[in-house]
This record gives sequence, structure tokens and C-alpha cells, in this order.
Amino acid sequence: MSVFGLPLLERYVFRRVLTLLLLVLGALVATLWMTQVLRELDVVTAKGQAIWMFILMTILALPALIQVIAPIAFLIAATVTLNGLNADSELPVMAASGASSRVVARPVLVLAVIVFALTTLLHHYVAPGSLSGLRTLINHVRADLIATLVKDGGFRTVDKGLTLHIREKAPDGSFRNIFVSDSRDAEESTQYIAQSGVLLERGGNAFLIMKDGELVRENNAKGEVSVVEFETYGFDLSQFKAADIATAYKPRELTTTQLLNPDADNPYFVQYRSRWDAELHDRLTAPLYTIAFALIALLFCGRARTNRQDRGYAMVMAVVTGFVLRGAGFAVLAAATNNRSLIPLLYAVPLGGILLAWLALRQGYRWRIPARLGLFLDRLAAGAGRALARIPILSRLQRPAT
Repeated sequence: MSVFGLPLLERYVFRRVLTLLLLVLGALVATLWMTQVLRELDVVTAKGQAIWMFILMTILALPALIQVIAPIAFLIAATVTLNGLNADSELPVMAASGASSRVVARPVLVLAVIVFALTTLLHHYVAPGSLSGLRTLINHVRADLIATLVKDGGFRTVDKGLTLHIREKAPDGSFRNIFVSDSRDAEESTQYIAQSGVLLERGGNAFLIMKDGELVRENNAKGEVSVVEFETYGFDLSQFKAADIATAYKPRELTTTQLLNPDADNPYFVQYRSRWDAELHDRLTAPLYTIAFALIALLFCGRARTNRQDRGYAMVMAVVTGFVLRGAGFAVLAAATNNRSLIPLLYAVPLGGILLAWLALRQGYRWRIPARLGLFLDRLAAGAGRALARIPILSRLQRPAT
């Protein structure tokens, strides 16, 4: 029994495209993951739980990367695979044996539909859910005073009127040279200066335990200043814990169900309705690029070709055409976030690509390198050969041995 109803040859093509798709997708996602997740690495290390926090952030960031990269990875995988089948003379052999063009087209389209379904699921529910979880995690870590304290150097305003400075964090987790300025009370301000200290968490409460220091209290109303030396002093930090922080989620961090039933208090919904609508329609149209890319790959590389029939040119044109189409989609999305009247173009770009590629396939159009471009490339290659021949080292290497 064949997988997905595909006979032997079609399963072979399907397996080759799928294998390359997974390789390309993994490479592209890993590259973009490094640029996206490592931006928050300072937040992770500041919390003091680098390993598990970093792994969690990685998992939460992956779906949003995959949903964008998957169609592009499919375009590359389909184009390179079809070109490889040509280079290995497999497509010419299939054509010579009387095999229909469906032997190549159907497995590519079946895989395109699978990628389309998976990216649709990612766009509507998986990626928004993971992004909202990532936003909540990062906000809580950043808002937690503990994450601020473990960063040595610099003065940090934790709350209005409350500033902290730690000169150095020791390897054992203790602090050196602590300064705390508390002027939240309009009538009285207090400064704490200590030689050392530790952070203590018990039962959901957090305390900064300062040792060997001075407390300077200034009464603003009376103009009096008092100084008290202490051996140990505990400063309560529990009120700055991040448990009660409310997060306003962006449209891309909400599932489609939440976008269709918006929270009236969400500032993005109130102030940026065009972004809200553009995000919703982008989720409906972005997966369509997978179908367009499948047809483009088949249009340029789906038929048997030889080197004299511009096989390399066809592969380059397939990739370039797909990238131009997707770039146009990104440009329209950027414009539609500020102008709701451009939202119909979000549908026009992928559907137009699908329609044009399908019509060209139906008509059996064959893409060939333009004559003038071919002549220019020939002259360029000849000129490069003459230039290399003038280099002494290369010219001696090209001489036959005597």
C-alpha cells in the first residue's frame, strides 16, 4: 500500500523533497534562532537560571520562526531536488519511459499541501500561543527586582524614587558595595550604604540582607539628617515581585480566536486597528505562498532538461521568482499595517502568483535564457578566461608538463 496514495516513483520524489526540506528548514531556523533568542540571553543569565530558562525561551521562539521559514525552505528544497533529478538524468529517463508529468508534480503538490496545513496551524494558534508565553516570561524576568539586582554595575531605577547600585557580584552569589536610595516618601528620604549583602528568598518573599553599613535618613520637612550604623539590615523586596504585572499582548501574540474576539482594553486594538486587521489577514494569506512556490518550482524545474537547455538558469529563476513574490508579500504587509485599504493586496500577491504559475504550467511554457543574456555570459566567461591566462602563476599551471 503506497503512502498518501502515491506509487513507487512518486514516493521516491516525495521522499527526496521531504528529506531536503527538513535539512534546509533546520539550517535556516537554527541561523535565525541565534539572532532572535540570543538578544534575550542577558535576561536569562540575569535571572540566575540560565540553562532551563534558555531552553524554555528557545522552545517558545521556534514556532514563530518555523512559520515564516517553512514555505521558503520548501521552495529551496523543491527546486534543488527537481534540479538534482535532472542532473542525475532521472527526469529524462522518466520522460523517455513514457511517465506522465504527474509523477513529479503530484508528490511536490502533496508535500506542499502538508506544509500549507502545518503552517496554517502555526500561524493561527501555535506560534501566537508560544509568543505570548515568551512575552510573559521575559516581562516577568525583567520586571522582577531580583533579575535587576544580580546585574552588577550601574544605577538602576526599580521604582519611582527607588534606585539601587551594586558594584560587584561575588562568585558565591553575594554582593559587594551596595547603595540603595529610597525617596518614595515625599517627607523623608533614606539611603543605605553597605559593604556586602545577600539576596534571601523565603516563602514567596524576597529580602536584601545588607551587612556592615550605614543608614542615612533625611527629614525633608525639618531639614534634619540622621546617620545610623548597622551590622545587618533587611530591605523588603517582596512588593517588587513580578507576579501582578499585567501584559498588553501584541496582535502577533494572540491566537486567531482572540483576534476575532478582541479585548476592548488592549491598547493595540484601540490605537492600532490597522495592525490588528493586517495581522489577521496575513495569517489567512501567508500559508498560500507554499502552494505558489510548489507551482513555481514545477514551472521552472519540473520538466526534463539538459545543460544546453539552461537547467541552471531555470533553477536560479525559480528561486529568484519565489523570493521576489514573498518579498512583495512582506512589503504589502508592512504597508497594510498603516493603511487598512491595502489589505486586499495581501490576497492578491499569493493568489496572483498561484494563478500565473498554474496558467503557465497548463500552457506548457518553457523558460529559456534570453539570447542576449546568453551571449553576454559567454563573452564574460571568455574575458575571464583570458584575464586568468595572463596571471603568471596560473599560466604556468596550465602548461603541459614536459
